[in-house]
Amino acid sequence: MKIKNLISTFSDLFFICRPMLLIPVWGFIAFGYFRASETTLLKWDLPPKVYILSLIFSLSVGAVYIFNQLADIEVDKKNGGLPLIASGIVSQKTALFCALVLAVFSIVSPLFFSEPILSVLAFLSIITGLFYSFKPFFFSGKPFLDFLTNSFGYGILAFGTGWFLGGKQLHTVNFLLNAFPYFFLMSAGSISSTLPDVEGDKAEGKNTTAVVLGTTNSHTMAIACLCISGALAFVIKDPVVLLCSLISFPFYLLFYIKQNNLAIESTYKIGGALCMACAGILFPAILVFGMLVFILTWLYFRIRHGVSYPSLVPDKHEN
Repeated sequence: MKIKNLISTFSDLFFICRPMLLIPVWGFIAFGYFRASETTLLKWDLPPKVYILSLIFSLSVGAVYIFNQLADIEVDKKNGGLPLIASGIVSQKTALFCALVLAVFSIVSPLFFSEPILSVLAFLSIITGLFYSFKPFFFSGKPFLDFLTNSFGYGILAFGTGWFLGGKQLHTVNFLLNAFPYFFLMSAGSISSTLPDVEGDKAEGKNTTAVVLGTTNSHTMAIACLCISGALAFVIKDPVVLLCSLISFPFYLLFYIKQNNLAIESTYKIGGALCMACAGILFPAILVFGMLVFILTWLYFRIRHGVSYPSLVPDKHEN
């Protein structure tokens, strides 16, 4: 019985990091590494250090997700689903302790690999997350800053982590030119991901981009970001992000044909999954670990809580 309780507790703590949302972090790191190293497709034999440091950086994002849940407890209750912290499955004190451990570990660990730049990137990731989640900054509740913060975290910091691990410097114009298409790609997905939460955010006084502009206008902005991403990709001759933009575009158009929850969710869920499939073409390990995380997440919520997550169709029990 004690072993069962230990497993349940450990699994609860693991999933408050929202590992499903770490898959895009790995994907953007892969994009950055690919652009910097100009490696061939289907690359398995990366140096172990690249995998380890990529995982360490992603832990900083896991800490950010916990901080964000702590800040959004009331909003998460109104938006439904099964938020592990807001529902009391994991106590706020325990969640805060886990977030602090992950944050410190992600900042300190790169120093043992003599990579202080990655410590800086992890630190910036955490600071960005705190600005996003907590007052007085509270970027998650302010129009434009909400999705721009996410885009910076993925399109600049995560991409920059891969770029640095690929052997290139970050303080160059070349880095920004290569990062901008991914920045706008993430902007599109970030805007779209807030559309299902408009009512809950509005009730809590969160003036997100979707709340201020409305669902249709926000979606149009997301499409514009997707088009900018594709155009920049064409200019700098980046076939990967160009493909990501093109394969996501039909799901964004679907919204104008049939404005329902399924159409809204498909933009960033199916579109995002296809983008991560592109990252998996570059580095198949992402597909393996991504599928493992997906299966473990589905089993955890099905067995432990009796709900279906992840799911394309919005569900009142969805996390």
